[in-house]
Amino acid sequence: MQQMFDAGCSAEVYATQGRDFPFPDLTGELCPHCRSDLLRKHGFYVRYLIVLHYAGMILIRRYICKECGHTVSLLPSFAHPGRAYGIEPIIYVLTRFYADEKCVSETCAFSVCSRQLLRWFRLRLEQNLNMLIMGLTDVLSLRAPPVTAEAAKKRAGQFFECIRSLNAEDISLKIFERTRKTYLSPLPE
Repeated sequence: MQQMFDAGCSAEVYATQGRDFPFPDLTGELCPHCRSDLLRKHGFYVRYLIVLHYAGMILIRRYICKECGHTVSLLPSFAHPGRAYGIEPIIYVLTRFYADEKCVSETCAFSVCSRQLLRWFRLRLEQNLNMLIMGLTDVLSLRAPPVTAEAAKKRAGQFFECIRSLNAEDISLKIFERTRKTYLSPLPE
């Protein structure tokens, strides 16, 4: 299981601090799986991350439940679960395609994104669009969803237009906290 947290710094600063980064301490918290034992530190693992101003390896802090054996990993808010690309480049590419209404060729030429990756991002986003709209509505305390169009591309464009002026990392973290899902896919539990 992965839990996202606000790192409060850039990916570059996070990576340079390594093991010295002040990770949130989950020791003393009950296991989210079995609720019968406390979590204990279980080391780190390394993963590759691509964000707008950094591409390289980062450390992810892990905790384990001795009772059930499940682990909990702390993922910084600029990263995306299960993806090498972080939140910023994913939002950038999808905003360019949907909100700016650029064609696939223009979107891929302007960003470091292949046509296949853009297609995969689009498919996953469109599958999760209703959940994302409801999460955004909840985060921004709106009365009704800001998106009402029927076509998925138009709805996605309206969604990204709505979040354009907001901090993508912050909105992503808040939507994750409320829905337990991210922009592209639900987290495996």
